[in-house]
Amino acid sequence: MNPAKPPTLFCALHQGCGLSPVSGYEPIYDPSRYNANPKVQSTHNCFAYGLNVLDPNQLTQCDGKENCKPLYHQPGATKNMAKTLNKAEARTCKVVEQLMQMDVPMRQTTFRTKCPAKTSKIALVVHPTEDYHFIRQDADGGWSHKDGSNPVKRFDAEGQDIVDPMTAARDYRPHSFLNYSDFCGYYCAPRDHMINLARTES
Repeated sequence: MNPAKPPTLFCALHQGCGLSPVSGYEPIYDPSRYNANPKVQSTHNCFAYGLNVLDPNQLTQCDGKENCKPLYHQPGATKNMAKTLNKAEARTCKVVEQLMQMDVPMRQTTFRTKCPAKTSKIALVVHPTEDYHFIRQDADGGWSHKDGSNPVKRFDAEGQDIVDPMTAARDYRPHSFLNYSDFCGYYCAPRDHMINLARTES
């Protein structure tokens, strides 16, 4: 019966209720790490953000090139398999998960299960035939994400804090054509070493 304490969904007595348990290895929510530098923001996508990757090679890929469109890290690119996603029918939970696991092997988990030490949760959702999206859990138990070249944020398609990616609003229409209707799962991403990702070269 108590009012929610902005900007959360819970009252002052129940802050943290309903949150997924943390392992203690979650990245700290620091949007300025990606948002403060326009070059970083414009070259790092949800895949890089979910895995806490900040790749200096992304910042120089267009140096000295005219009409250059920066390319993002893509699942499967470290094994030269990311072009699989050029086919609309491949943009499914099954295929994106397989490509992700080629780059960074990780175990699947559940919302209520704590990830093992040196790992923490990310979630994968898909708009079938169109796009994939990753959301990560932060050190305080909340969730954040970065859609393409847009800023890092903690809210869903309806402007609400993300408590659980599976139940969060993921339909961005009519402001966008994207509707991440398919929830693929939770995964324990490694947090004890630097992760190397790759992009699909045109």
